[in-house]
Amino acid sequence: MKYFNTLLIVFFISTSLFSLDWGGNLEDSSIAYISDSTNIYHDDTLSLWLATDLWDNADVFVRGSYTYTTDKLWFFDLDRLELNIDESPSINVSLGRLAVSDLSGILFNQKLDGISLILNSYDSIISATAGYTGSLFKESSNITMSIADKSDMSDDSVLFASPRIITGINMLFPESFKNQDIKISFWQEKDLRKSNLMSEGPSAPTGLGGNIDILYFGIGSSGKIIPSLFYDTFSYLGMGKTLSYISSSYTYKNILSYLGYAGLRYYIPEALNSQISFKFLYTSGDSDHNSSFLEGNTSGQSTLFIPISKTSVALIFSPSLGNIFFTQLGYSFKPFFKSQSSLLKKIQLELMDINFFRSTTGQISESGINPASNSLYLGTEIDGTVNFRPYSDLGVSFSTGIFIPSSGGVNAFQNSKDIELLLRLGLSFSF
Repeated sequence: MKYFNTLLIVFFISTSLFSLDWGGNLEDSSIAYISDSTNIYHDDTLSLWLATDLWDNADVFVRGSYTYTTDKLWFFDLDRLELNIDESPSINVSLGRLAVSDLSGILFNQKLDGISLILNSYDSIISATAGYTGSLFKESSNITMSIADKSDMSDDSVLFASPRIITGINMLFPESFKNQDIKISFWQEKDLRKSNLMSEGPSAPTGLGGNIDILYFGIGSSGKIIPSLFYDTFSYLGMGKTLSYISSSYTYKNILSYLGYAGLRYYIPEALNSQISFKFLYTSGDSDHNSSFLEGNTSGQSTLFIPISKTSVALIFSPSLGNIFFTQLGYSFKPFFKSQSSLLKKIQLELMDINFFRSTTGQISESGINPASNSLYLGTEIDGTVNFRPYSDLGVSFSTGIFIPSSGGVNAFQNSKDIELLLRLGLSFSF
């Protein structure tokens, strides 16, 4: 008890001297996945964060977490360790373990260890980031760009994520053209892996792969078309190199790929606070990737788009955004928006229909694609979610999804793929 009291005294003195602020979050998720069999998954994540001022223009933010899952009994991680320095009202520098994203949130969106500089002026916001991913635990990384990356994910002896240098520049010009926001991005990933790689030259196919380096140029815009109707667009051009197996020989070939996205959002506040959304995303593929998605090019240059980190598209079927295009129609509303009960007003329903296609007859990141099939349609997923947040620090959600794969004739999948169903119950509590 004496030591506990001493710790309390130190804690409160630190709080008063350094303007200490702290809190936490508990997230609970239970999932039932039903297809040819039923599988139950459960995970809990407890996060604790701490923020404090160091001096007049500098502060520190730290967040760590513990995760329990049915597959892994424990996993500790340092999610953020961030030193923020405001050199002036228009210049901010951040050092440490940072949460980083490109302007779209689709090309790259995860943490890395590095530095970020933000320049904020009256007509632009420009940020530059450089960081390293190889010091992250592999469980906290969404980067799977090569055969070696995929192999590491299933190798228990590998602790850390793919060793890459990620650099990026985001430029946002608010209301620069007829009240429209213009966005420009430049991102690059450099593969630093040097061991367990395939050498160039004649050889039989092996389980080893090579390095992959890509430079991305992006441009987009967003804004209001008419009252209550908003849009977002962006596109990326990817250029780099990847290991190819052509004419019984390993050789590095160029990559020339692209991504295009357009989205609409229409708000109808008088009709149960409704929102209707539509999204279309297209990523280039390569029909020469007929045996493997990763490093599977067998003729000429590769035209397969490969994002740096993976983005979740749907509850069940969520392939990597390469050789994929999809349409997504969503509708959300609050059924008790006009209720006299303040709690019922906070219930929100979301419905989503996503139709998946291949861009070419080549492989996708998911297994089971039939290389002899000319069918581009992959399937349709319908997701529904009920969100209830009675208080700002407490949220409950129930989600269900059904994926109906293409079937009949020579469909895209090699074997008849079963309908997949997922049920998810989530709880989030902040303190």
